[in-house]
Amino acid sequence: IMDKSEAITSVEDAIRKLVQLSSKEKIWTQEMLLQVNDQSLRLLDIESQVGPSSCRRDVSPQEELENFPLPTVQRSQTVLNQLRYPSVLLLVCQDSEQSKPDVHFFHCDEVEAELVHEDIESALADCRLGKKMRPQTLKRHQEKIRQRQSILPPPQGPAPIPFQHRSRDSPQAKNRVGPQVPLSEPGRAHCEGLGEQPPCPPSEEEEPRAVLAQKIEKETQILNCALDDIEWFVARLQKAAEAFKQLNQRKKGKKKGKKGPAHMVPPMPEGVLTLRARPPSEGEFVDCFQKIKLAINLLAKLQKHIQNPSAAELVHFLFGPLDLIVNTCGGPDIACSVSCPLLSRDAVDFLRGHLVPKEMSLWESLGESWMRPRSEWPREPQVPLYVPKFHSGWEPPVDVLQEAPWEVEGLASAPIEVRAPAAPIPTPAPTPPLPRKQQSGSELEELMNKFHSMNQRRGEDS
Repeated sequence: IMDKSEAITSVEDAIRKLVQLSSKEKIWTQEMLLQVNDQSLRLLDIESQVGPSSCRRDVSPQEELENFPLPTVQRSQTVLNQLRYPSVLLLVCQDSEQSKPDVHFFHCDEVEAELVHEDIESALADCRLGKKMRPQTLKRHQEKIRQRQSILPPPQGPAPIPFQHRSRDSPQAKNRVGPQVPLSEPGRAHCEGLGEQPPCPPSEEEEPRAVLAQKIEKETQILNCALDDIEWFVARLQKAAEAFKQLNQRKKGKKKGKKGPAHMVPPMPEGVLTLRARPPSEGEFVDCFQKIKLAINLLAKLQKHIQNPSAAELVHFLFGPLDLIVNTCGGPDIACSVSCPLLSRDAVDFLRGHLVPKEMSLWESLGESWMRPRSEWPREPQVPLYVPKFHSGWEPPVDVLQEAPWEVEGLASAPIEVRAPAAPIPTPAPTPPLPRKQQSGSELEELMNKFHSMNQRRGEDS
């Protein structure tokens, strides 16, 4: 919103604010579809379905979040190469009931911002001046897209994500770890200064060290990906709580300002705020709890190899989000149901030796599936191998997971069942640092109540 109290009085101020937030990695994105027609700009929820769309051609398969009639669109422009998002569209909208205009930013993914901007400008010209510019604009855009598709080679799919060495100044570096064992070339140390002699074969001692270093690097990468996803989930909870609070304030404002009987007020579209205020599904909570258990296992396994921060420091930092997530879903019931992955004996001993009393109380409340190590767990029914599905799209090496102590302890040579990865999770927004425990405020309590009531309704429906 353009507001002097927020130091935003112009489009330039809004762009400057966005660049500032981008540099601090504090931008939150919500995936949606922007649809342009001859009457309005529509924002559609790409994940929802409004009835069987195959039955009626005039019904969109997506739920409408917002509808901006063309007369309310005051300005459209592109913001290129100023952010980590290279192709951004800016819209300034204000209807007759608004005292201050809203500024909206869209990262254009499939169709670049320039084409969307030209399409909107042609629709605005047709609306304001009675021209027929849009058909020609769309035809020109289709030609551009066809030419581009004929030149560009087909995509080869996402490449594996290499281990990311973050700088110490980046926000994520504070809560991420790097392998401490150097990856040297086997045999090189004993062959330096020998002129033209061929390299010496690796010794029996050096080969295991190189293999160990590679394994530690892979396990560290899995740990960092798990921490990234936990961060993203906590950020999503915070954003949902903020949106829920804003939604309540907006509803209270409408009640105070409306006139006449309630049935005279037309229903408002659900809106972007309501979409953001939706709590995660139970399956998404389970996914996060699984990644927290995986992170605990890896911290215990890597505790001798990581530092700055150490494994002990990271486990304290991990229990803050765990406490918040358990409270948000109304108590420990969902977490207690998460048996896969189990904890290793080292992980259980690691927690017993490092948790403070409050953290210990939380851990004990989660039950046997969090406190009983794999070596003491019954063989039947068998707990399947846990293969995490990360938001980044990177797939962890299954062989590293198959050999992990939390998967093989107490099983002797019994075969391990590989569980198929879960369905893909939407691409995350940039993740701010993990919040500490004191950051769960009243708005999060409102979100907890909302999620709890939704679970109760699900139980009644079933």
